[in-house]
Amino acid sequence: MSRSHRLLLNAAPVVVGIGIWWALTTFVLVQPRLYPTPAAVVTEIVRIFSNEGPLGSTYVHAASTLMRLLVSWALAFVFGTLLGVLAGRKRVVFDFFANPVWIAMAVPSVVWVFIFLVLFGIDNIVPISALVMLLSAPVFLGTAEGVRATPPDLVEMCDSFHVGRWQRLVHFYLPSIAPYMVANARVSFALGIRIVLIAEVIGLPNGVGILVAYWSDTLYMAPIVAWGIILMAAGMAIDHLVFAPLQRRIRQESAD
Repeated sequence: MSRSHRLLLNAAPVVVGIGIWWALTTFVLVQPRLYPTPAAVVTEIVRIFSNEGPLGSTYVHAASTLMRLLVSWALAFVFGTLLGVLAGRKRVVFDFFANPVWIAMAVPSVVWVFIFLVLFGIDNIVPISALVMLLSAPVFLGTAEGVRATPPDLVEMCDSFHVGRWQRLVHFYLPSIAPYMVANARVSFALGIRIVLIAEVIGLPNGVGILVAYWSDTLYMAPIVAWGIILMAAGMAIDHLVFAPLQRRIRQESAD
């Protein structure tokens, strides 16, 4: 299948979905504030990119959200990867962290946000701590499974040559689990985009979550849908421009 055909196939569900959306909001659900039309949402997207917002600069709010997302994702990725390598190598470590990891994943994100809110008060540490808690769990599991899938003969070779822990981590485990690491990065980053807005709706002075909460209180859905589309597009762009090429490169190097 050619590239143009793949693009058309990918675009078809989006076009059909927009058509259904337009028909429903034009002829059936005729309540513009609660059920905005595609045109109303596009108008709000233009307004957002024009830096117009009810609570100040939309760029400042978006930058604050992006900063919290990137910092928490990076911390969660590093922490989850290092702990996952150790857990994949030592069964006792995996068993020790198994239940806490599942608890972190099972408890709703809003509960963790309010727990950290009680502990630290209203501050940037609250959304970042909640995101690190939630994002490190899937990274930990994916990394541990990748290490456990490492061929035993290669591990025995490292033991035979008395390879040090740091060298073993950098030159053996991390390269061997590179496909798992990229998959962990993609999943955790997408999950972070979904969670960061919830983590921000706690009274912080800035962030996209504050804007979403503002428009929700006024029962005006068009800006909320607009921000959702913008975040979705940003996540897809990062995935296609960063993670997908990196994964293809790792696969090519593994094949060679």
